[in-house]
Amino acid sequence: MVETTLSRIIDNIDTVFRGDAWHGPSVMEMINSLPESKLRENQPFSRQSIAQNIYHLTAYRNFVIEKLKDNIHFRLETDEENWGTEEALKDPVQLKKNLVETHNRLLTKLEEFDDELLSKNVPGEYYDFYKLLNGLIQHDTYHLGMIWVLWQ
Repeated sequence: MVETTLSRIIDNIDTVFRGDAWHGPSVMEMINSLPESKLRENQPFSRQSIAQNIYHLTAYRNFVIEKLKDNIHFRLETDEENWGTEEALKDPVQLKKNLVETHNRLLTKLEEFDDELLSKNVPGEYYDFYKLLNGLIQHDTYHLGMIWVLWQ
């Protein structure tokens, strides 16, 4: 297989998510090491719980998938769309399962494209897919840090 810029970005997305990230534990390594009791616990210094951060990671993967499907109207505008509802956050096992399934759907969708995707504008946005996909890596790393801080 020929290595392309897109394939390297896909690898980075998956590395930060699954493991072997240079910065330490990946998203799933961190999430899988958490006691379930910590997931919904709120800290006085944060508006969101760990469970809400997990939901948010899933929501942003859905955002990227919808944009890859050329959905110009898809947005994450409300707190519920970004951080989840009580109902969506109540089952930690399902929350983790949804994140993994959405991540796998994202990788499968990205495999349909080549490097030409990276210079295309994201439907309905002012930036291109190169910025969006690299932003997803940065977004995951940021929320991984938030999850770690909330766990402590």
